[in-house]
Amino acid sequence: MDQHTIGNPLTLPTSAPAAGGRGQLLLAERDAAATPDEPGRPATTATHGELVYRLVVAVDIANYSKLDALDQSLVQTRLSEVLDRAGQRAGLARGEWYRQLRGDGELAVLPANVDAAWVVAEFTEQLVAALAAVALAHPDEPALRLRIAMHHGTLAAGHFGLAGNAPVVTCRLLDSDNARNALSEDSSAHLVLVVSEQLYQDVVVSRFHGLSPQRFRQTRVSAKDVHYAGYLCTGSPRTPQRPDNRVGALPGNVRNIREAS
Repeated sequence: MDQHTIGNPLTLPTSAPAAGGRGQLLLAERDAAATPDEPGRPATTATHGELVYRLVVAVDIANYSKLDALDQSLVQTRLSEVLDRAGQRAGLARGEWYRQLRGDGELAVLPANVDAAWVVAEFTEQLVAALAAVALAHPDEPALRLRIAMHHGTLAAGHFGLAGNAPVVTCRLLDSDNARNALSEDSSAHLVLVVSEQLYQDVVVSRFHGLSPQRFRQTRVSAKDVHYAGYLCTGSPRTPQRPDNRVGALPGNVRNIREAS
């Protein structure tokens, strides 16, 4: 599948994204023209960026390859709409994300200051709501159902896109048979979420923002002789409750953590 990146995968500026919502990978890579004899800091190039720790989110449309070209184009449009709607309603600035488009989905790297628990809880729940709204408004269109995978870990920039543990683990979980089967076994579900074992233990178990560990079940994935552990959830990862009773709920709707000036 051809890929297209929003933002330049080789030039990784630390400045804010340009207007128009075209996100860039916010890795702190030094300019290649930096002085090579800088104490303790050699000059860097596009192939030697810094290793950073980020939350990675991957999304894939179920049964995309079974659609003809016209319907593939249609569900791509719907996917863009629901991702943007969910991000907006969750108070997340998707224009600040590095997004690598995959035809039937996207691989996104979120800013370092994002609240991971809020993304797992609120962004996923808003996606469920947006998908339900699309299904209700367009019953004659192909069903838009998604697999979503999340992991936080290390990554760097490479000549052909992202390198490192975080994107690899995320994509392995996303493309696993277990995730596909979980969605196909529940025809009423609009999405299945799979998180890495590390993200589950660090974030889901915290129960911040209403996350419910009981909604998840453990899964194991093997790919290319490597084994991965994760946790699956069909639908919302929250236990339904009043918004003001959510553990860790914060006022306002912007969930990027900003340092106090």
